[in-house]
Amino acid sequence: MFAMAALATPTPMARADEPWKAPPAERERANPVPPAEAAVRKGQALYQRHCQSCHGATGKGDGKAARFSKRPVGDLSRQDDTTDGEIFWKVSQGLKDGDEIAMPRFADEIPNDQDRWKLVLFVRTLRATTP
Repeated sequence: MFAMAALATPTPMARADEPWKAPPAERERANPVPPAEAAVRKGQALYQRHCQSCHGATGKGDGKAARFSKRPVGDLSRQDDTTDGEIFWKVSQGLKDGDEIAMPRFADEIPNDQDRWKLVLFVRTLRATTP
């Protein structure tokens, strides 16, 4: 039981008017999964199952469930200076805004780190090619 408690990481909390930023060490993490076609396809399947309902098919934050969030759902086509490590951290940790879960903690839903990194690979494909 002690080992289980040690593994549990609390979901970060932020108010709706605060930006959601990953810690600097997490932002610096590099994706260890090569961007092979099979890895991106696995990431796409994970995205469709866990993310598309809020972020939408093209990542613009216009999924059917987005209207239920107090915070604007992130537009994944606008990745600006977001790093792979930051995306991985956000997907893994999720976000709470007070009592509301603004984004689920997907480390619980997708426990395999390599699969969450594959999800990051797919999210990168949603980046807009023009500003």
